Amino acid sequence: MFARYTTLRGDRDKIEAAIEYVDGEVRAAVEATPGNVGFGVAADPASGLLIGASYWDSRESMTAGESALAESRERAAGMAGAEMSIERYEVVAGFRHSIPARGALLRLSRFLVEPARVDEAITNMREGAVPRVKGADGLCSFQLLFNRDTGHGMVVSSWENRTAADAFWPVAEQLRARATEHAGVQFLDVENCSVIRTSVRLD
Repeated sequence: MFARYTTLRGDRDKIEAAIEYVDGEVRAAVEATPGNVGFGVAADPASGLLIGASYWDSRESMTAGESALAESRERAAGMAGAEMSIERYEVVAGFRHSIPARGALLRLSRFLVEPARVDEAITNMREGAVPRVKGADGLCSFQLLFNRDTGHGMVVSSWENRTAADAFWPVAEQLRARATEHAGVQFLDVENCSVIRTSVRLD
């Protein structure tokens, strides 16, 4: 499975209209595109952040859908008065305990590893992190995303609430340190926002 994350950072006064558009018209267009396996929307209205994450059954489907949906992305960015960035990943691990409700916490933890060590990092994080995360209280879902060409990656986790996510954070810091020590993973920013709605199929 592959994922394209489109992030808008815009005007707080305009973001609500953009959220409604992305979770309505854009969602319908994305989910009707061949090869799509779900669409997730998350936001932090207080900071003007809006994320649309589309998931695809192959790299080819993701690439084909990109040009077809370009106009929708541009319109959303215009509505929000936003700068837009796009990230493309392979989903190398993922599971779901429950579908996160609207308002659940979505935590995005970006990282970087040398492209030559991507497979090593994937093995390390699959074997070290995934089993530990699965038992976390309040966890809804977990994904490990990698761009094999650039070495960029992201851990995407959804939680019932901020309290549950923060309670697990000391364990997460241990797992991050292990990945850094054994596979050279350099962790970057951590971003929190709220789930609006998701139809992504991880099962």
